[in-house]
Amino acid sequence: MPTEKLYWTDPHGTAFEATLVATTAFGGAPSLVLDATLFYPEAGGQLGDRGVLVIDGARVPVLDVQIDDDGVIHHLVADVGALAAGARVAGTIDADRRADQMAQHTGQHMLSRALLEVAGAETRSSRLGAETSTIDTPLAALSEADVARAEDLVVRAVLRDGVVRALWPTAEELARLPLRREPKVERDVRVIDIEGFDLSPCGGTHCTRTGQVGPVRVVGVERHKGGTRVTFLAGRRAFEDYRRKDAALGELARSFTCGPLDVAAGVARLRAESKARGDALGAARGELAALLVERRLAELAVDASGTTRVVLVRDGDDLAALRGLAAGLARRADVVAVVASREAEGGDWLLVVERGAQAAFDAGAWMRRLTVAHGGRGGGRPERAEGRLPGRVDVAEAARSTD
Repeated sequence: MPTEKLYWTDPHGTAFEATLVATTAFGGAPSLVLDATLFYPEAGGQLGDRGVLVIDGARVPVLDVQIDDDGVIHHLVADVGALAAGARVAGTIDADRRADQMAQHTGQHMLSRALLEVAGAETRSSRLGAETSTIDTPLAALSEADVARAEDLVVRAVLRDGVVRALWPTAEELARLPLRREPKVERDVRVIDIEGFDLSPCGGTHCTRTGQVGPVRVVGVERHKGGTRVTFLAGRRAFEDYRRKDAALGELARSFTCGPLDVAAGVARLRAESKARGDALGAARGELAALLVERRLAELAVDASGTTRVVLVRDGDDLAALRGLAAGLARRADVVAVVASREAEGGDWLLVVERGAQAAFDAGAWMRRLTVAHGGRGGGRPERAEGRLPGRVDVAEAARSTD
């Protein structure tokens, strides 16, 4: 027979007594079945309770709680040992976990109602995780303004401290209720009434007043399976998130020697200064590259073959700088310029090769042969190519010795 669900009548309860009905298994794990329980089984997107059962003096931790199709609640344990049916059981649930789950679940009902009101965003599904909770809607997009309005509606409901109660309407009464969503069962429909705010069929555990939910805060909105996923925190989770973010903002403010609300201006100023320095550095590098190209070409005699290869290994140049150097050297018609630099992260070699207008050289084919020979990758067109070689390679020797 189905297990009596004490958590429906006493959601704030943490201790109870019951009788052990059977030792069995569920999903391959040992299970204890009681005639009644405060342990909520995982269902409807809400995690199951955890806690301890004391049976015949033995302390048995409950690792998970599940419910089968017959309404029997299974308390999954490590080992049933010699426990026998008929024994008296004293159970205690993890009170902090239950309070957290009730806050998340009641907060989800309220946020789902608010999203529906401000944006027409129906709740397709929800999940109350161990760290964050989510609501999935079919909307392709949800604006920041709509999210803020939804949060404001929830805050007003929390501050009103309205009553949250469970209703068991008859079929006729149920048909007249303005439910936010249709029931998933046909009989014995349990409806959660959040006073003046939301009516939804649900079998989970909830706060008994909206003030118990505490703050509700949306911390993420993203595209998900053609719709939008809203990630939120409620209760203590939201408070702890505020505290962490406030601490991070305070640390930034101290580093900028300004107030927390002036950090954005400090960051904007730092970005502007960084851009100005970057522009100046880029200009200086350009001038240096031009001088380097001019000096190198002045020193370079024309090869008797009519094609003069130049290998230039640089420290700290990025790909854009290598491209500029190769192009500058290749302005001389007989030159084939091979320019390389080691990456700061990973230590691989970056290479750019470019030929002058009269050089008899296929840069793309040459780069492919070079990278195949040394376990790299790269390629390009006859006039210009790029590649990457492992850091262990003597890049100057490799560039000079490969035909």
